[in-house]
Amino acid sequence: MMKRMTAILFALVLILSVALLPASAAEEPAVYSYRFDDNADLLTDAEEQALNATLYDICAKCQCNIVFFTADNLNGANFSHTGTAQDYTQRYYETCCGVNTDGVVCGLILSDEDGDRQVLLYGSGKCVKKLTDSESEEIRNNAISNHSPDRNGYYDFFNAIAVGVGEAVPPHVKWYWIPGSLLIGFAIAMIIMMILKKQLKSVAMQRGAVNYVRPGSMNVTAARDTYLYSTTTRTARPKNNSSGSSHSSGGGSYSGGGSKF
Repeated sequence: MMKRMTAILFALVLILSVALLPASAAEEPAVYSYRFDDNADLLTDAEEQALNATLYDICAKCQCNIVFFTADNLNGANFSHTGTAQDYTQRYYETCCGVNTDGVVCGLILSDEDGDRQVLLYGSGKCVKKLTDSESEEIRNNAISNHSPDRNGYYDFFNAIAVGVGEAVPPHVKWYWIPGSLLIGFAIAMIIMMILKKQLKSVAMQRGAVNYVRPGSMNVTAARDTYLYSTTTRTARPKNNSSGSSHSSGGGSYSGGGSKF
């Protein structure tokens, strides 16, 4: 009986969880955009379609702009910038989506101001708090270490970054879902507690612990010191990263940074 009730409650929780998921793009007007501009021509047409599908899902789920692009270098842009990969990426986003709008931009520049290949990942607007500096750095380093384009191709590299962004940026939640979720959770907890309480009718309160102690089990015949824990100090290997809150020449504020590889 108890197993059956547990299964029913578990199924109810799953159904309610699905019902409380953020509304899809089909249910709400699309106010945010997504795009992948492969200016350096690094992906095939099929890979571009697959990546755009992933970016669409993230855009709909998180309710923010998602902009990915590639560039051979910092020349030939149709917008003004200061000549750095950081400002180029941030101004690229502002040209597409506006200044301080909610969104994430990822740029891969094959030759930055120093002639190095660099990937940059920034959050704008509300995503400055949703995509922190450390999360941006972790996503970039994971893509470089485990999905290097030199080994796996550029699609795996960008897809790993997109998946990381989707996990780091929380889904869009409407305010009235929160009290509803709390009430449902409280109701489920009360049902479980009532079921458990009915199973404890044969249990009576004891004034002491005598009935719970096995005779002769508390005699201490030996003692010794055993060290259960040890302390290990590790120093992280420095990486060629640049992170921290920054501002574009267009007046936008960003979280995140870039990594050369």
